[in-house]
Parts: sequence; structure tokens; C-alpha cells
Amino acid sequence: MSRLLIFLMLYFCVYGTAHLYLLIKWRRAFYLEGMEYFLLFMVLVFMFLAPINARLLESQGHWLASLVLNWAGFLWMGFAFIFICLALPLDAYHLLASAGQRLAGADWTGLMFSRRQSVIITAILTCGLMIYGAVEAHRIRTETLTLSSSRLPANAGRIRIVQISDVHLGPMLYPGRAASIIDDIRQARPDMLVCTGDLIDGPVLRPETVAAELRGIPAPMGKFAVTGNHEYYYGIQKASAFIKDAGFTLLSDRSIAVGAHIIVTGINDPADGNGESDDKAEEELSAGLPKEKFRLLLKHRPVINPEAQGHYDLQLSGHTHQGQIFPFGLLIKLFYPLGCGLHEIAPQSYLYTSRGTGTWGPPIRILAPPEITVIDIVPSTK
Repeated sequence: MSRLLIFLMLYFCVYGTAHLYLLIKWRRAFYLEGMEYFLLFMVLVFMFLAPINARLLESQGHWLASLVLNWAGFLWMGFAFIFICLALPLDAYHLLASAGQRLAGADWTGLMFSRRQSVIITAILTCGLMIYGAVEAHRIRTETLTLSSSRLPANAGRIRIVQISDVHLGPMLYPGRAASIIDDIRQARPDMLVCTGDLIDGPVLRPETVAAELRGIPAPMGKFAVTGNHEYYYGIQKASAFIKDAGFTLLSDRSIAVGAHIIVTGINDPADGNGESDDKAEEELSAGLPKEKFRLLLKHRPVINPEAQGHYDLQLSGHTHQGQIFPFGLLIKLFYPLGCGLHEIAPQSYLYTSRGTGTWGPPIRILAPPEITVIDIVPSTK
């Protein structure tokens, strides 16, 4: 079964259940019957299918209609999930209060909201969080860390690697957004620029302009990228062409020497359908790396291959977005225990997982701010 099919199954199950919850809650809150209830049902079905229909319209060349549907569908997705995250604890409180009321034999209605009040209050709070999340998604933070390595000679000086990840260039990229990201990268003054997957996941307005701006970023030691899962969802040939046009060397299960002291290895995301082959490629590549050079691994998902553990000095990953919208970061940790930030996975061997530079789906972030990462590699003083 393909990963895309699994993704679609999860989408229908999870997102469908969310819409069923909204349908029941709003019908009971506003006492909807007949035509009003039917209209609510049809609106929810339309919004539920909007992201999928947007992809279908895009594949048929209806770019403007796809763009409008994408924005409507993903803004609604953000609203729906935040609303539910606020509504469920309130529902739990009402259930506990009702149970306590029966046990105590007292009237506790003054401690509870009506169904309509609950929906209205939750909707107002959701709108406020949507605004906050949009602002947070726009404010990219620069995370800086310094790693010392005995593999760099004393005269090598500082080597600055700037990492971007999960930019998700596509229809949700609003005007000026790419320019602000590129300005932040330029200000970091990278020696090497790397992208750890999901640079693009859909059609971009004026792609030649965006690619040229990325291509124009100075990076004396080069620009390197690996695939993420969304490059395959979008279409790997189109995505690869854009990545290369943007000035990146796409590393597909291969290593390349950069300067005199660094080897960069890139591993394809398992969404390519060759997961076991990619793991084997990583093991074979790691076994053949020269031990006197600093070994950098670019891998979209923050997963450690046991057979290659400790063979790299630094693995850079992304993918998780730190959940993007709280509290989904708590759920992400169940699947990716090595969450965002720096982890020492073996002596002098590190994994750094980025929170991501852009957004997928809803253009908002809550308690998971976007980042570009500045990693300074310096010679060890020991």
C-alpha cells in the first residue's frame, strides 16, 4: 500500500470524524432541523473535500480555482482543528459537572455554559488563536548553535551551515512570503545552504522568480537538498526540476565532497516507495565515508538508522514542524521521540531536527514558531 494512500485513509478517518463532531455539536447548539441542517451538512462536506478537490482542479489546469479552494479549505482546516481542541476540554468539563450535579443532588447549572454559549465562546477564541497563529507563522526565528569537531584542522576556521526545512512552497505561499524567508537566509551569511526536504509541495505563482531568488543567495560552499514526502506527493519530476532550478544540488542516496574537510550525504525520503533500499543506501554510504572528514547527513525525517548510528558527525532533519499547531506536537512525539532541537545520538555524533521554515496546510503556527537554523562548525580546541 502506497504512503499516499495511507495518508488519504488517515485524512478521511481523522478529518471526517472531526467534521462529524462539528455537525452534531452545531446542530444541537442551534437546534437545526430540515433545510438548515441539510445546508450545514453540505457546507461541511464541501469544506472537508476542498483540499482534495483543489488538487484535482490543479491537475486539470484550473489554477485560479484551485488556489481559491486551497485557501478556503486550509483556513477552514485550521479553524476546525483549533475549535475542536478548545471544545473537547469544555465538553469534558460539562460532563464532569453534570455527573457531579447528579451525585450531589444539587443545581450546578450556574457553573456551566449552554450549548449555544459554548459554541460561540469557542468560536471567538478560535478566531483569536487563528490571528495569533498567522502572526507567529510569519515571524521566523533564527536558531544558532555551535559544534566543535576534531575532524576540522585548526586552520579550517568556522564553517557556517544554514538549514531550511519544510518551506512548503505552493499555493498557500502568499505574496512576499518567499522574499522574507530569503532575506533571513541572506542575513545569516551561509557558507553552505541545505534544505532537508519539503521545499515545494504544489504549484507556485511565478516559480521562475522564486527559483531565481533562491538561486541568487550567496553560499560559497554550495547549496544541497534532499527530498521530503511532499515532493513525491506533488510529483517528483516537477519538484526535482524546481529544486535544481533554485540552485540546489539534489542528493538522492549519494555523497559529495564539499571543500577539503566535509562530506555531505543525502538520503531520499521513504515516500519514494523504496524505504528499505534507502536504508540500505544509507548504511552503504556511511560505511564508505572517510573518517578524517566531517560527515554531514541530510535526511528529511528525524529517524536514526541503527546500522549507520554514529557514522555521521551531524544529521540534519525536519518533517515534524513540532506539530505546527499545539497540541499536535505532543502527538508527534509518539512517532518521532527525537523531537525538535539538538540531540547527541552517539559520542560526537548529533541529530538536529528543525521546526521547519514554512507551514503545511493552514498558514498558522501555535507554540511552534518557524525557524532557519545557523550551525557553526568549528575546529575542536582539545
